[in-house]
Amino acid sequence: MLESLIKKVIRMFKSLTFLWKYAWNVQKSYLVCLILYQITNTIPPLLIMFFPKVLLDELMGQNRISYLLTYIIIFSIVIFLMKFLSDFLKNTAFYKRCIILEKFQVELNTKLSKVDYACLEDPEFLNLKQNAEKFLYANGQGFSFVLDRAMAIISKVMIFGTVIWIIASLNKAVLLVFLCLAYLNSKAQMRFKKAYARLEMEKNPKERELSYFMNVFSDVKYGKEIRMNQGQYVLMNFLKDCLHKLWKFYKNQMYIMDKSDFFMHLMDFFQRMVSYVYMVFMVSKGFTSIANFTLYINAIATFTTSMDEVIDSVNDINQYSYYFEAVEKFMNLPMDIYDGKVNRNMPSRFESLEFRNVGFKYGGSDKWALKDINCFMKAGDKIAVVGENGAGKTTFIKLICRLYDPTEGMILLNGVDIKEYDYVQYVKFISTVFQDFQLFSMSLKENVSLSRKSDENRIHGIFDSLGISAFVKKYKKGLNVRVHKDFDSDGFEPSGGVAQKIAISRAIYKDTPIIILDEPTAALDPKSESEIYEQFNELSKNKLAIFISHRMASTRFCDNIIVFKNGSIEEMGSHYELMKAHSVYWNLFNMQSKYYMNAESGKL
Repeated sequence: MLESLIKKVIRMFKSLTFLWKYAWNVQKSYLVCLILYQITNTIPPLLIMFFPKVLLDELMGQNRISYLLTYIIIFSIVIFLMKFLSDFLKNTAFYKRCIILEKFQVELNTKLSKVDYACLEDPEFLNLKQNAEKFLYANGQGFSFVLDRAMAIISKVMIFGTVIWIIASLNKAVLLVFLCLAYLNSKAQMRFKKAYARLEMEKNPKERELSYFMNVFSDVKYGKEIRMNQGQYVLMNFLKDCLHKLWKFYKNQMYIMDKSDFFMHLMDFFQRMVSYVYMVFMVSKGFTSIANFTLYINAIATFTTSMDEVIDSVNDINQYSYYFEAVEKFMNLPMDIYDGKVNRNMPSRFESLEFRNVGFKYGGSDKWALKDINCFMKAGDKIAVVGENGAGKTTFIKLICRLYDPTEGMILLNGVDIKEYDYVQYVKFISTVFQDFQLFSMSLKENVSLSRKSDENRIHGIFDSLGISAFVKKYKKGLNVRVHKDFDSDGFEPSGGVAQKIAISRAIYKDTPIIILDEPTAALDPKSESEIYEQFNELSKNKLAIFISHRMASTRFCDNIIVFKNGSIEEMGSHYELMKAHSVYWNLFNMQSKYYMNAESGKL
């Protein structure tokens, strides 16, 4: 029991310390505003509690009108000033809290951009992220809600202390009864909040699933599939199933809150009954005055309200501090690729890339995605990577890009394990166009350069070589036209072929010694495909160019072809050598040749 209480206190203290330190480092004035706000928020309730007694004492005593008017004027002015100052400080604190929130969101997204790529595919990581956000944003109640509640306790404790002193002066036994009822209420509320928080964490996976299906209906990239295949019905069924499961959680949470409210109001009922009966008895027997009766009744009412608010604040802090462990884990997640030990600077010139006995398993899987991969590639080589779907081609590319590190073996750049190089410097050696490449809702030139500073002359030159300059000239804003219409109605939605050429332009603009193209011509017509290959023959001189392709015709211009099958390299060689071998590549090539010949003759 005691150990559990100590753990709760430590957890709450750590969560509050985290927010306090962060706010102090980013915006000290926010904390100053928060403290002053609580002080100005404390004075009016105390004045309102004492003021009726002062008036009644004067009315029942000397009844001096000038004194009464003076009291009323001073009281009204002080209340006005305190409330105005309180609102001013609250609004100022809100503004400064927004600044802190923006700063934290930048850090949070920076962390997300640097966390190991494997985490983004891990449901446990995504649940952890959601729990962390529940602590930081308190389920939509605002960043640092927990800190706000903690500071509110200071105000309520000041009021509470004054009230206890007043009630103790009346009767210590009454105070003891009140404190016992308050203790029972706090214990019960803490138990209810704990049960509520547990349900919050359990429903996280379903909330993520619901968010996914909700976004599908508004995301333009799913729009055509849904409409042409009438997919809204099956998707809506998934959405409804998800909602039904969530409703069970919501129903259980509602029951918990109903129990919590009932118990809190029951304790309040007993407090008021005891206080009113006792005070009526005291006045009727002449043991106290009407003025004191008013003071004590106000004090008892304030005791109940303040105690409830303190209990609520403590329980809110306790509830959300359960999520703080998720924040700690999230912020301390290892970034193995970024934080690895750097033993060497990147070479000034690229010479070779080698896979030596490389094997790889995806996290949580016992199956080898790649096994015993050995190959050597040098500057100036043009390499085609082919194989059936699921053969390991994309995993091979992901390892080169260091989105993952090998489970066994090494990848060597210029004879040095790539793990020994700084990751940021390493990826500056590689340009990649993934099959599922993305264009961002930014200007066209920013999509190519991925920078606020763009060399427009270079971009125009690249567009000329890829044959999309005429397309760009259609828009008044030219390179400043926005891709997609999410934020600008004058933006444009590129066709598949144009989008692919923009993505390829990005790889060319980066001007790296290694160029990787994952299905570079999938959305292009044969003529454009031929032009792209001719352009890359020119652009990739003295560079290592790696192509993943399903079109065997695109492999003939390559120096070397790597054929994958079931996660292993089945064969390697030039087009001529592999055709002569009459093996896997020969079968793939002939199957596609027959398809194209049949397509040309009108037979499918």
